[in-house]
Amino acid sequence: MCVATSALVGPDRLGAARLDRLRELEVPVRLQRADVFMVALSLRRSFRSAYGASAPRKRVIIVRLEDADGVTGWGEAPVFERPFFGVDTAESTWSALVDLILPAVVGGSFAGPAELAASWAGFLGQNYAKCAVESAVWAIASERLAVPLARLWGGVREGIPVGESLPIHDTVELLLDEVAERVQEGFGRIKLKIAPGWDVSPAAAVKAAFPALPLSVDGNCGYRLETGPWDELDELELLMIEQPLPGDALVEMSMLQARLETALCLDESASSLNVTRTALHLKAGRIVNIKPPRLGGLLTSVAVHDLCVQSGVPTWCGGMLETGIGRGFNLALASLPGFTLHADMSPTRIFYTEDLVEPTFEVGNDGCIEVPTRPGNGFPVVPERVARSATRRWSSRSTT
Repeated sequence: MCVATSALVGPDRLGAARLDRLRELEVPVRLQRADVFMVALSLRRSFRSAYGASAPRKRVIIVRLEDADGVTGWGEAPVFERPFFGVDTAESTWSALVDLILPAVVGGSFAGPAELAASWAGFLGQNYAKCAVESAVWAIASERLAVPLARLWGGVREGIPVGESLPIHDTVELLLDEVAERVQEGFGRIKLKIAPGWDVSPAAAVKAAFPALPLSVDGNCGYRLETGPWDELDELELLMIEQPLPGDALVEMSMLQARLETALCLDESASSLNVTRTALHLKAGRIVNIKPPRLGGLLTSVAVHDLCVQSGVPTWCGGMLETGIGRGFNLALASLPGFTLHADMSPTRIFYTEDLVEPTFEVGNDGCIEVPTRPGNGFPVVPERVARSATRRWSSRSTT
């Protein structure tokens, strides 16, 4: 049975050696071609949080890499239009890919994914672009080795327990209706997006209607230490309060955590390995949400995972409205032993009218999504759908 727990699930068989093994993994790759697609996907509804409401369509950047033997790998940058969640945007990520990162690596030979990722180690930021390219190279390496990503990275789970993140609703009644629908579908944890004026009342209503359901709230940096409804939220016995204060407010997060029984979860504050280490040292949170695009890639995500395991800190894998391309990497990553809480990994049908992979994935009767066992990209990418949805394209062949 697939179960999420805040306790670590037995010994970490690889432990500190995991990251060294991945850095030393030799899978020779000579990149022959790169294609980049700016894709616009229709959303089924507006998604509201403390950052505001989403547009009717979301832009996503898809990267396709091909090596000299014709092996392909796909990566994804689930970008945002404005620099609210982080400094990267759709336009800055596009520029980083086509002007900076890809021209420097296409035509080059690399011993493995780690050597390729090291080629941009001196670049500040551009994390979404870095993650998309590194992901695609990991897919090529997995394909060449005929080993699924989860096994390649040292995963220990065959299924990932999943929760759902619900936006701000017009009424509490509509929120309760959707919670009931998601629980019926098998989601084992519910997270509510909150903002000043929409926090204690909806959370209390969900808690009263579903007392046994693990419930958390996500402030998306929308609160101030001096004015938040901290005592009222603390009384609800929530699983966690995710990132209520700005990402760089580590001292204030530490002060807030000291006065709360409820665990704070680091999200925007877990923006790099060093920042996460600093936040944990300051006791600014007791749970970490690991998101590969925000961290700039899979190797950094594994490093943060290993840090949390060594520190006894529970982690979970957050979602950023990825298509099935990005979700394939997230599911493989979430199979590592330190990911002990429900992941934000809802099927893309909930927010997109069409996925870019086929077959895609669903939540099983046990409340889990199966970890992909297919080498390369965990789910088969449909190139025609990528091309049909693209509003802008770039190819390394057109620049040579």
